[in-house]
Amino acid sequence: MFLLVEVADTSQRYDRNVKLPLYARSAVPEVWIVDLPGEAIEVYRRPTPGGYEQIERSGRGGRVSPAAFPEVVLTVDAILLFPPPG
Repeated sequence: MFLLVEVADTSQRYDRNVKLPLYARSAVPEVWIVDLPGEAIEVYRRPTPGGYEQIERSGRGGRVSPAAFPEVVLTVDAILLFPPPG
């Protein structure tokens, strides 16, 4: 497994506090949480038994790339699949 993606509309707290520690303990190398209400992508890398050592958050206008395929660059706007409000 290279990457696991969670899409969170109302489950951000559960995903961060319950699922993410399980993924880290299971050595999932990279997890993205797509925070729909926050209009952002949270990228978690470098798992340890205590959690992820590297955490980045990118909002609209930002870009993210999977560590396993850095040449693949995705915009946060494209991942969110809808235009910004206004």
